[in-house]
Amino acid sequence: MGSLEEFQKLPYNPAAPLPARPPLVAVVQVVKIAYNVVIFLGKLIPLLVYLLLRKLTVWRKPKDIKGWLALVTGGANGLGRAIAIELAKQGCNVAVADLDEYNALRTVLELRYYGVKAASYKVDVACHDEVQNLQQTIEAELGPVDILINNAGLVPFLVSDEYVPENLQRMVNVNILANFYTVNSFLPGMYVRQKGHIVTIASAAAYLPVGLMRHYSTTKYAMKGFMEELRDEIKLAGHTKYIKTTTIFPFQLNTRRELVDAVLKMPFFSRLPVIDPDQAARSIVRSIRCNRRKAFAPDWFGVGLLTFIDDMPRKIKYLFQDQFLGN
Repeated sequence: MGSLEEFQKLPYNPAAPLPARPPLVAVVQVVKIAYNVVIFLGKLIPLLVYLLLRKLTVWRKPKDIKGWLALVTGGANGLGRAIAIELAKQGCNVAVADLDEYNALRTVLELRYYGVKAASYKVDVACHDEVQNLQQTIEAELGPVDILINNAGLVPFLVSDEYVPENLQRMVNVNILANFYTVNSFLPGMYVRQKGHIVTIASAAAYLPVGLMRHYSTTKYAMKGFMEELRDEIKLAGHTKYIKTTTIFPFQLNTRRELVDAVLKMPFFSRLPVIDPDQAARSIVRSIRCNRRKAFAPDWFGVGLLTFIDDMPRKIKYLFQDQFLGN
């Protein structure tokens, strides 16, 4: 095994100088680029027609997840619990992973009401060894995981000293590294079975930052990029037909009292709607069954309508905030 920390201590080893390119080589490359542009445009037209027809087809039968096994991290309370219940209503078996052992068990008892298999597991998903043990235990007791839902996460405003190093490290570990650990543990099995769906609960803050929770928003931006790269990795591995990914961007949810109380006192946030977790969960499960790549929760409108915000001049964004969300 290689150590990145030890590698950083080694002397810098520069790459070999790039060879000079003869003018003729540059001309050939320009011709190749022009040729590829023409071929691309020729293939783009029928693809656009297909995508348009697909978009106009309002009703498409969602996939049946009855009998599948879903792992919901952070599934004991709040949104995770609501997602687990919605999955159970669809006939999906559910494994609930959470540090809150008592409420995880209560959630499992609710899930069994719907006639599905369910079990709870006390685990810290920010610990790599515990995640690996979780994967082995679930497979031994319930079977292989078909749907991995990375819901566990830390939100801002829970403690007064949020910015001290140990709290920042914990937020990074739970909101980012835990996703790395779970995907690394469960994705290989999905490859072997050619069946799976990976879901990460990010945040609308990854599209609509308001300048009041920089560390939390950064972790959710990280998950936005992680899921896009993961989807491309699955395609390159030749499994995109069988393994899907979905990134969910929930709006402000009525979950932890500490968070909601703080949010309702803050500028901009106090004007935003607070969503019931059950409503968001219904939207999330619908997005999973429809194999959506990205979706808000609730899915009032498509994510694509807000992709321009990253490149929007800040003055326009601030004008919008002041006009619609200001006091």
